[in-house]
Amino acid sequence: MTTTTTVPPAPTEAPPSTETPTSAPPTSASSTQQSASSTIKPTATKPTAQQPPAPGGPPANGSAPQPGQVGFRGDRAALKVVDGPGSAPPGTTWNSGALRFGGGNVTLDGVYVKGGIEYNGKGTLTIRNSVIEGNHNSWAPLLGNSGHIDVRDTTITYKDDQWPGKEWGNGAIHGDATVTVIRCDISGTPDGIQNGPGNSTIEQNYIHDMLRAGTYPNNTHNDGIQSYGGPNTVIRYNRIDISADGKAYDGTHQNAAVFIMTSDGSPTSGLQIVGNYLAGGGYIVRIGASARGAIMTDNKFGTTAGGFGEFTVDDGATFTSWNNNVSSANKQLNQPK
Repeated sequence: MTTTTTVPPAPTEAPPSTETPTSAPPTSASSTQQSASSTIKPTATKPTAQQPPAPGGPPANGSAPQPGQVGFRGDRAALKVVDGPGSAPPGTTWNSGALRFGGGNVTLDGVYVKGGIEYNGKGTLTIRNSVIEGNHNSWAPLLGNSGHIDVRDTTITYKDDQWPGKEWGNGAIHGDATVTVIRCDISGTPDGIQNGPGNSTIEQNYIHDMLRAGTYPNNTHNDGIQSYGGPNTVIRYNRIDISADGKAYDGTHQNAAVFIMTSDGSPTSGLQIVGNYLAGGGYIVRIGASARGAIMTDNKFGTTAGGFGEFTVDDGATFTSWNNNVSSANKQLNQPK
């Protein structure tokens, strides 16, 4: 799939600091889905065949990963393939390329889903050691409309020449579920993670190679992580790099590596952005005015070439801690006034 289009000359102003959330398709399309039980495991054993580890092995605790250190790192041939109704696990439906769950707690371990996953339950969808490749029928590779998504050591991407819709701007992980995302490799969609309710932990992931498409002003506005507010969002020890061609901002597509939107209905509290490598965006980090008491420490920023700076903070946002945030030239960045 071609992920980059020829872009017009750069606009003279920074891209807007607010975006309209992209809604998921109506869940009524899954009206025939069954309730999933707490015992579903599409595969009985974990795959054991391993590829050679990335240099240095898995990332150390408390550090951002290098490319190749996270996601599914085993032998894909050992995974159980889920690609249609015949291979869908009990308690699910396969809806033209999307594996759909309702009900309560579900576990997927060691699966290769050649399509998206949609969770509409009130429990927890747990995913381990797997590969998820979304397509145009799934709207997002991993869509959580409710409940909690806990996904670790998994590769999540989008592989389809067709898009779900012409205004598609969703994340690889998307929706109104709270999330725990740890040691995942995320790529191929307009955004990496879009999170609505807060109460989420995003740790030691590699978010990269976002889909850049369209020409100004009808183009993707790429974000590594986009949060719509809410309490207790923790973003730590991730490598988030949405830069391209040696530039943070190509003049059209990239918005921010981390974008915390202003939200009157669900103010941002308890936000932590700690120990990340952050690159790409008109501004690499954007923090909205409704953020209160944020912690931003020990972050390393990539180049700002083509862009406007490392961060922009709206008037009204406050911090309880701002320490050791450094530029690509290893210079300390001062807390905004």
